[in-house]
Amino acid sequence: MTDPVASAPTAARSSESRGISLRSLLRNKAATAALVYLLLVGLAAALAPVLPIVSPDKQNLRARFVAPVSQAPAAAGHPLGTDQLGRDILSRLVNGARVSLSVGFLVVLIAAVFGSALGLLAGYLGGRVETLIMRITDVFLAFPFLLLAVVFMATLGPSLKNVILVLSLTGWVEYARVVRAQVLSLRNIEYVKAAESLGAQAPRLMAKHILPNIVGPTIVIASLHVGSVIIAEASLTFLGLGVPPSVPTWGMMLATGRDYLAVAWWLSTLPGVAIVLTVLSLNFLGDWLRDAIDPTLGRS
Repeated sequence: MTDPVASAPTAARSSESRGISLRSLLRNKAATAALVYLLLVGLAAALAPVLPIVSPDKQNLRARFVAPVSQAPAAAGHPLGTDQLGRDILSRLVNGARVSLSVGFLVVLIAAVFGSALGLLAGYLGGRVETLIMRITDVFLAFPFLLLAVVFMATLGPSLKNVILVLSLTGWVEYARVVRAQVLSLRNIEYVKAAESLGAQAPRLMAKHILPNIVGPTIVIASLHVGSVIIAEASLTFLGLGVPPSVPTWGMMLATGRDYLAVAWWLSTLPGVAIVLTVLSLNFLGDWLRDAIDPTLGRS
């Protein structure tokens, strides 16, 4: 006879694995294009130190404000042009992707682990633990995400470590709320009750029978959250509260390029396009993951 306690979570996971497949991805043209774009950007960012491009900090005042695809002699080796100090835009975009993507994925990883753990404890234990955790989340939700990040950054000072810390501290709330709701619905399911009746302790129940079934929704939230973190990092840097000016990032390129829009539109336009394409790609990929994990959402 099949053990219902072991078979129920396994069936749920096998259903998810059937939905998330290469075939289903290829059927979604937008998600496929998004994945290809993200892989190319990620590969370029990872290989930035060994790519045959000039240093992002190398200055050449004789090649200032070279336009993209220019045929001028000073444009040699600068396919996307140069900035006000003669620095190569392509090199700064590639190296800026390293910072933006690193911040996005690292912040999401920290926020997802921390928020999911709190949501799991709140949903399963209930009582005073749930009340305390949910009141803390309400306090964070009372303030706009970016405003809270600005306040923290103004207090701590601009640095890459502080950006990661602040965005992690302000980004865990959504995971906690969603995971708590999922746990509340799973806590009374038959296989969890059966495991309880067989003497399974709370840590084992949460780790083996509940946690595997909340991974899917958490991954969907994370895929969409990366885009908002990249925008938040760019916004903080644009305001002078994020990464120091010595570190090339997309947000810093936007901030410095706004003073030269009349003479060099590409200084702000190209990093802006990079941010838009990256965030849209992450959103398309997140939408596909959501539909693959729960097909009913795509029909509603």
